[in-house]
Amino acid sequence: MSPMTDGGFFSPEDASKEVERLVRPSRPVLWNPSNEYKFELTIPPTVYPPREDTDLMATRLISFGPGRGRKLLEIGCGSGALCLLAASLGWNVSACDINPFSVAATKGNLESYNLQGKIKEGGVSPEKFPFEGNFDLIIWNLPYIPVSEIKDVLGPMEEAALIDTDEEGLGNRMISCIVSNQLLAPNGRILILSRENVTFNNKIFAIRKWDKFDFEDGEKIAIFCLWRPFENAISEYVKSTGSTNDDLMKYSGIGSHISTSRQHSGRGRRNREWFSIESSYAGSWIVSEGEDFNPGMLQLSGGLAVLNSINDQRLKLKWPNDIILDGKKLCGILVEGKTLNNQTKVIIGIGINLKNGENFDKIKIASLDELTEITHEELDVRLNRELSSLLEEKQDIPPINLEIIREHVVSFMSNSGKPKYDGVIYKKFGLNERGELILGDKIIDDGEDIEWI
Repeated sequence: MSPMTDGGFFSPEDASKEVERLVRPSRPVLWNPSNEYKFELTIPPTVYPPREDTDLMATRLISFGPGRGRKLLEIGCGSGALCLLAASLGWNVSACDINPFSVAATKGNLESYNLQGKIKEGGVSPEKFPFEGNFDLIIWNLPYIPVSEIKDVLGPMEEAALIDTDEEGLGNRMISCIVSNQLLAPNGRILILSRENVTFNNKIFAIRKWDKFDFEDGEKIAIFCLWRPFENAISEYVKSTGSTNDDLMKYSGIGSHISTSRQHSGRGRRNREWFSIESSYAGSWIVSEGEDFNPGMLQLSGGLAVLNSINDQRLKLKWPNDIILDGKKLCGILVEGKTLNNQTKVIIGIGINLKNGENFDKIKIASLDELTEITHEELDVRLNRELSSLLEEKQDIPPINLEIIREHVVSFMSNSGKPKYDGVIYKKFGLNERGELILGDKIIDDGEDIEWI
């Protein structure tokens, strides 16, 4: 790669070479995303060709099955490879790209196979987005190399398709564009291909990592799936109630949810009373309906959802169901199940003190306003999104990954100190598949027996 200059990312020499490339003929490229599909693409010299990242997205697109006329939008269509595949699968295809040569290539490649698509110049930028309406699936194999690593890119201009020069991050810019233009249809999905360690500043959608690919040089990319959390589920707010867990028992449907600012008959583990102070938060979700569920991991997932929602390193996770701030209890999580007609409904309840921390009979109580100011509504939205990201099961989203949940929980637990059990302090600990604590050859299922040092 030529060195960066004050005039931009590429030197004048790179620009001259690029001008020379423009007069070169387009080249044919054979693309074979699967045994069933094979395409010959005509690709101009300045257009990004199909590579490993394209293949990764293609495999996931094929897994969605026949399009059956559903609407797909591709942002950054490049050579049109994914548009060709999507149209062949029966999707109603729309696509855009800021490179006019990519637009021309995509149109030409679709026409060569007698396939239809609406292809326009433009994209995620300050200008008006080129499409309106709703799309059932939105995809973008977006540029994922940050400017700080531009020296590692081989290129010139063709490789600029790999570089994310947006300070906000193009993935975040894409999400904002989708929300502001109301592009995602009801029960729609978003697929973003980017670096595996990317962080999205997303306040709307549930998100979960899907497929991954490791390059030989150590670069790791992944597909992230985004969706509206617990879409179509019941969600209610009541000013005051006895117990949101009890109230939710009369409802059905995964993700059904009730929250309140005042819970006067709340309870914790072993049926203990949950002390609810003024301006508190209590919320409950139906997280499972069926015979098979894992109460230990569900409870730990609730704690992880709280930590992800508040995102403050001063919070500690006290296994199995408490969030602690400066040695005081801020939040409790309770999982309860009720069986009726051989079907078990599982509800997770989360109680958080928002303001005015005080003590009850020598019990130290913390409040969230010691860390940050947040409204009941905003906290509820965050928790709903995080619980969905961790626990929701639905068609065409990645499967729940309990191993990742367990790894994240253990990481947070490590910040809480070392467990002391039966007079012995353990330097190492883990969690089994049921969320129970592993100390050497001992398996502990009750947090009352553990002291954290």
